[in-house]
Amino acid sequence: MLQKYEERLIEIKKMLIDLGSEITMASETALSGMESLDIARFESSRTLLKNIETQANAIDNEIVVTLALFGPEAKDLRKMVAYLKITNELVKIAENIRSFSKRMALHLQGDVPFISLHEYSTHLCKTAIKAVSLAIGTIDVADKDTLEDVYRRVKVEESKSDDLYSILEKNILSDIAKMIDQSADFIQILSTMRKLERMADRSVNIVQLMIFARVGGEMKTY
Repeated sequence: MLQKYEERLIEIKKMLIDLGSEITMASETALSGMESLDIARFESSRTLLKNIETQANAIDNEIVVTLALFGPEAKDLRKMVAYLKITNELVKIAENIRSFSKRMALHLQGDVPFISLHEYSTHLCKTAIKAVSLAIGTIDVADKDTLEDVYRRVKVEESKSDDLYSILEKNILSDIAKMIDQSADFIQILSTMRKLERMADRSVNIVQLMIFARVGGEMKTY
């Protein structure tokens, strides 16, 4: 019985890692699109995420069945609850990437001179995706000190994403003042960039959940 439970835990973890790998690949493809302003890269990013919800549902079902069959306690229960919540965070990140990629393709086909916003948008994309990659990597980390180190690194990237978004917001407001007739388009671009900032926020949540799974306590204290 114990062996079967351990096998289920290993399988759930593998499914989470596979899901994270696909999201990482899609996010890196979106970053490539941002760097090159290549619409095809953004479309490829969305295609890579087309089965994410199906994969996430399969993970959730496996977790629920495992909880029902084995009724784990203490540390094992924390781990299962954390995995369940992490799946949701990964789906939300995937939704952010998809929405960002779809919107970017539309912006590049529009009339707004996006090139003036390219530098800080690219920096924001890089830091958000770095946060995502670091966070997803913690799914396969067991060492408490390593988790806490990654948490600090992800928090740095989250803070950078907030700062970069603020700079981008000021630049866009400046552009709106010069091209008032395109203000709606600029506001849409700002909304698109918010997707990147949210990805960094959710990355922090993932690492907090992994620390909770390994250490326990209150997640808000990390």
